[in-house]
Amino acid sequence: MKIAVIGANGNIGTRVVKLLLSNNYEVRALVHGRHNELPTHSNLTIIEGDIRDQASIRDVITGTESVISTLGSWGTPTKDILTTGMKTLVPAMQNLGIMRLISLTGSGVLLPSDTTKWYDHLNPLLLRIVQPKILFDGAEHIAILQKSSLDWTVLRSPIMRDGAANGYTLSTTAPGLWRRIARDDVAQALVDQLASSEHLHQAPFIK
Repeated sequence: MKIAVIGANGNIGTRVVKLLLSNNYEVRALVHGRHNELPTHSNLTIIEGDIRDQASIRDVITGTESVISTLGSWGTPTKDILTTGMKTLVPAMQNLGIMRLISLTGSGVLLPSDTTKWYDHLNPLLLRIVQPKILFDGAEHIAILQKSSLDWTVLRSPIMRDGAANGYTLSTTAPGLWRRIARDDVAQALVDQLASSEHLHQAPFIK
């Protein structure tokens, strides 16, 4: 199976690519800029481009069966990378008949279907004060996917940390403001969705 990874040279993207290669997937990786820590591998094609550029997106996804997006807006000046990426990626996938998309955002994005307690709203409240654009970007990119014809899944992650993986679960219950999760667990959760249809058209929390 051939998989496209968008944002492949980020902390999570690099981990996702390495996991895919270790599981014998063929990978087409879109990177922004020349710096990356991706391995040299016969099953890996690295494409330098921009998620705003239709030609770059079409190049990286052509011939693939599924797409994993590890885009993130933290550290960017515009704070709209997820939304911008979906506006380019979704129509390109639909035009090429590539239906499976797995994406990632933060657990501060809450949906009406979530099971929450009062303290679960502290995280989005804090984001509205400190980084409102980040919160809007995560929510809006889910809204774009909900309106699409794609078989999408969005995983919502609490704050990520380095360190050993401890395993993960997926839930409609928010993880809480204090929750932390290993980046390796997040990457594994994204890759695991390729073989699962349990969370199609859903946005579970990683816990």
